[in-house]
Order: sequence, then structure tokens, then C-alpha cells
Amino acid sequence: MMPLSNPLQWCLLVGATLLFTALFMVAGLPGATLLGPMAAAILLGVRGASIELPKRFSWLAQALTGGVVARSMDVTILHDVALHWFPMLMALSTMLAGAVLVGWLLERSGRFPGGTALWGTMPGAAPAMIAMAGDFGGDPRFVAVMQYLRVIVVVVLASLVCHFLLGSVPVPIAVPAPSASVASTLALVAVALAGGWAGTVTRLPAGALLGPILLGGTLNMTGLVVLDSPSWLIAVAFTIIGWTTGLRFRRELLCDLVASVPLMLLSTFGLVAMSLGSAWLLVTLTGKDPLTAYLATSPGGLDSVTVVALGSAADVPFILTLQTLRLFGTILMSVLLVRFLRRR
Repeated sequence: MMPLSNPLQWCLLVGATLLFTALFMVAGLPGATLLGPMAAAILLGVRGASIELPKRFSWLAQALTGGVVARSMDVTILHDVALHWFPMLMALSTMLAGAVLVGWLLERSGRFPGGTALWGTMPGAAPAMIAMAGDFGGDPRFVAVMQYLRVIVVVVLASLVCHFLLGSVPVPIAVPAPSASVASTLALVAVALAGGWAGTVTRLPAGALLGPILLGGTLNMTGLVVLDSPSWLIAVAFTIIGWTTGLRFRRELLCDLVASVPLMLLSTFGLVAMSLGSAWLLVTLTGKDPLTAYLATSPGGLDSVTVVALGSAADVPFILTLQTLRLFGTILMSVLLVRFLRRR
């Protein structure tokens, strides 16, 4: 890239972000609000961009992401857990153990920076894994590629599974989403800031992220506070994470990433195969239909799996409950595990 002033570089970044995000949305790519900013930042990063975001923006993005996760934790989760707690526990344990095993095998391969493979193989919570990877010795650039490569593969496989089980490809149902009220938006921002501050001050692992999840999840499930946010606020948080990650890319890194893609794909199919074992447990212990069990244990993102589930005959509330529990379990498990391995 020719030497450009910082204001001009920011203008190019914003313009490229809008373009990539729009293209990804039109293509129906999951996580477009994160992938678009990340793709734009990568393009500028490999061309020698000198701009970067202050660390406090990364902290704010993690806190808002934690607030968004807490928003999805409501009282229906408690009902489903009370009814199927043992099968869910078995399925969650199997999924997380499988992710740890695959991550450990990738670590042993020596093809990834230390600690990176574990973050990259943790199912779901891609923005959280990317945001936290750098704080615990991982390389967020590799984590980003691993997470979203898996999301794309999982969405394609889930659509094929629906096709063969139902005889047709699922068409996402347009569910009108009510716009967030000012009060619920302010509540989410307040919980994000307060929880992030408390988590950071108390030195909670990944406190900026886990603090809002613990505080907001408790308030949301008890009904004391209604948390919600407009789509633009979520997009702001994901844009910050995408820019922070993408601007770290440099030309010399691309060769290593391309060489590692086959191994990333192999690990993805390994996770999918292990999720089939968890799905079999659910079918056996709960009597759920195979499609519901597969989508509930599928190692993709919560949003993308939900879109596939809405266009099928699956038990959507059950799927959302298990996927949400896994989302929280993934974040907590990954932090504790990496801290343990670093001490070892």
C-alpha cells in the first residue's frame, strides 16, 4: 500500500467494511456483520495499513458481546434443563470433550501458534473466542479463520441433513423481530459496562466478557430486567472485533494460513463426527427426533443453526436451549482450560 494518511486509511476501511458486509449479507453468509469488517481490515492489513484501534475499544466490544449473550438466557432454559438435565449434561460434556481433544491434537501437530488451536476448535461463540484469544496467548487471526471456516461447513452440512431427513432444503422463515425499546437497550448497555467493570476489577477470567454474561444472565432469567439491543449495536461490537483482528494480518502470515486450511477442515469434520455421538445420546435418552438432536449438538454458531432450525420441523426451543448452554459452557470452559494449560 502506498503511504496514506490515517484519516484516509480509516475512510477506506469504513467503505470496504460496508461493501463486504453487504456482499456477505446478500450471499446469506453467517456472521456477515463480523466477517465483513474482518475481511475489509485484512485487505488493508496485508497492504500495510498503519491504523489500529485502542485497547479500550476491544474491552467495550467484549462487554457488549457478553451483554448480547446474556440476552438469550431466559427462564425457558431453566424449564428445559429441569426436564432433560442429565441428557443435556451428557451431550454438553461430550461436545466440549470432543472439542478439547481435537484442539489438543492440533496443538500437538505444531502447525499453529501455542494455545491457538484450542480457541479455534471450541464450538460456537466465535466472536468471543476471537476477542479472548489474544489475551491468553493465542493468535486471533488463526482463530478467526478456524471458527468461521467451521461455521460455513456446519451450515452447509446442516442444510444437507435437513434435505435428506425432510426431503427438501429448508427455507429460512422470516420471523419479524420486534425493535428493541430504548429502556431495554439502555439496560443491556448498563449491564455490559457494569458487568465488564466488575469482571475486570475482580480479575475474573475474561472478565470483560464473562462479567456481563453472569450479571445479565441472572437478571434476565429472574425477570428483573429486560435486555435487548438493536441490530446496529450488535453490529458495532462485532465490527470492533473484526477490525481489531483483521488489522493484525500481514502479508507474511497468509502463506501459513493457506497451508493450514486442510488441517482446519479435517478438524472441522472431526468435530462434526463427534457431534453425531452427542446427537445419538440425545435421541436415546430423550426420544427427540434425529434432526432436532443433530441441530442441537451441531458445532456451528447459535445464529446460523437457529436459521436452519426455523426452516425445518425440528424442536426449535430445545435446540436454542442446548446451543445457549453450550455457548456459555464454551466460554467458561475455554478460559479455565487455557489458564490451566498455561500454568502447566
